[in-house]
Amino acid sequence: MDLDELLAVARTAARAGARTAMSWRTRELLVEEKAGRPDDLVSQADRDTERAIRSVLARHRPDDPVLGEESGVTSGTGRVRWVVDPIDGTTNYLYGRPDWAVSVAAADAADGRLLAGVVVEPVLGRTTEARLGGGTAADGTPVPALGGHDLSRALVELNLGRPVQRALAGRVIDALVPRVRDVRRGGSAAAALAQVATGRADAVWAPGLRPWDCAAGVLLVQEAGGTTGDLDGPVPGTWPSSGDVLAASDPLWTALRELLAPAWAASPRLGVR
Repeated sequence: MDLDELLAVARTAARAGARTAMSWRTRELLVEEKAGRPDDLVSQADRDTERAIRSVLARHRPDDPVLGEESGVTSGTGRVRWVVDPIDGTTNYLYGRPDWAVSVAAADAADGRLLAGVVVEPVLGRTTEARLGGGTAADGTPVPALGGHDLSRALVELNLGRPVQRALAGRVIDALVPRVRDVRRGGSAAAALAQVATGRADAVWAPGLRPWDCAAGVLLVQEAGGTTGDLDGPVPGTWPSSGDVLAASDPLWTALRELLAPAWAASPRLGVR
């Protein structure tokens, strides 16, 4: 597989999605709650954005299967599976906030190994991308390797996803706030992972994710020299099957795991590979 080609396709698809999502921001949207959940919204913009992304993928990689948040699985015989989140952070998007992202990743269809990934933050005009073995770049410029060893100076992004896990939010805050510089809750796992990869945050704890939420962002952090995994340990090369994603530089990752594990011990497991 030509990894540079996969990255170019991911970039083209993510930017097409970003243009479509931005075009909807001045239009009246029909908004629905998924399964009646007020915290899980979907709009015409999400669906239209995913169609734009899939159109690019179909043009360039017609045989590849695609997994998208809004349209589910499209089967294919290709060796690459595309993992797509058209608007990660839909609630932010609908409220006119800037912290949402378009995420496109290419993974090995056989084993889930991440091959290429792009996260576009359209309101900020930022594109963060990576391919396996090629490092991470922001707007075409390679990012420095992740540093940061001092937990007390770490800015930690939180993304508490599933309702059954939110009951533990207080325990997580209690564990983190006395030991880190501060915490933030942006509302988009893809954007948070891109922020870690580019040094705009030092770590992210985002439990309860689906593959489309984190596939591209996990590769961005890994290729920037960071560690990703769940509280059972690092998961190199792909996303954790638990859906609980901890990402940071290696020293911070270990320290944060030790802090978070007791607070998260009662959380139900959500297998989401």
